[in-house]
Amino acid sequence: MSFVANDTLLGETLAEARAEARNRLLWAGLACAAVVAGLTGPFGTYTTMPVPLRLTYWAVVVITSYWIGLLTSIAVTTWCETLSVSAPLSVGLGALAASVLVAAWLAGLHAVLLADPFFAEFIRLLPYVAVISLAVSYMFEVIPERNTHVKSDVAALSRPSWLDCLPPDLGPDLILLQAQDHYLRAETKLGETLLRGSIGEASEALGDFGIRVHRSWWVSRSAIREYRTRQGARVIVLSSGEEVPVGRSYWRKVRDFVDGI
Repeated sequence: MSFVANDTLLGETLAEARAEARNRLLWAGLACAAVVAGLTGPFGTYTTMPVPLRLTYWAVVVITSYWIGLLTSIAVTTWCETLSVSAPLSVGLGALAASVLVAAWLAGLHAVLLADPFFAEFIRLLPYVAVISLAVSYMFEVIPERNTHVKSDVAALSRPSWLDCLPPDLGPDLILLQAQDHYLRAETKLGETLLRGSIGEASEALGDFGIRVHRSWWVSRSAIREYRTRQGARVIVLSSGEEVPVGRSYWRKVRDFVDGI
């Protein structure tokens, strides 16, 4: 099991982007969108560009706009999550920020290729881009997913040596870790304590005994009951009923981890 090693905003953004870049269906969808737009020629490109140029133009527009929008949206949304902004609002802010950069990029492209005035073109394009960006973001981020329960009992795993850091009176049944400045709040079935250390190092040492689900949270696989999305908020539900937040860049790994239990 691999973990997100870089806790910076840039690191989390690039981790999510790398995962998206390996999605073949995504690239197929972008290619189809570029071909359809190139053949139909929306926004006046049908009459102003020959077919080869039109296909090339729309391929550039579709691919670059998607990645500019995606990276901006991930960065802004993740930053908002660190400020405890609610999930629907953070997704909306990410989409709006992405639409501004995408509209500016397209206006600049039109200024170079079509000699359109940059500012006027930016104002013209921004409402269209904003509507599309918001629609796509909420379609993928806020629509609730079906709750997914752990499908079977947790298989026996070798005991990580890191558990020896726990005080003997708390026992070895670790439930979760929460980062608090330079300390970790460790919770077991018998209580909790503070340990000095980083959550990154602890998650690496604990390996498949659990999974890091957030910049500040790690949970034991034996404590996981299900994951769910509710109004855009991603959470892991523990056997006790407690909900632990799941960071955006960790969501895909968390789903794969829980589905594999």
